[in-house]
Amino acid sequence: MGLQEHRETRSYAGDELDRLCHPIFEKLYSELGERYRDWIVAIEPETGDYFIGLDDYEVLNRARKKHPRSQFFAYRLSENPAVDILC
Repeated sequence: MGLQEHRETRSYAGDELDRLCHPIFEKLYSELGERYRDWIVAIEPETGDYFIGLDDYEVLNRARKKHPRSQFFAYRLSENPAVDILC
């Protein structure tokens, strides 16, 4: 078993997840926004790992493979991003 499987994952409130993940989103938006306009990016707050896809299901499936116990905060790569917690 790897280290990831043994550690306890912290649970975050929505506003705390957004506070931790939004700076990462801003950087990603400036780098990926034009190419992946309106795609969804899910961010894992403890590692900064991110996953992009066309819908929530696709993104969460990819994210869960690497971080099975984590919460993620998702943003749409657009000027006015819709946001959501993915558990």
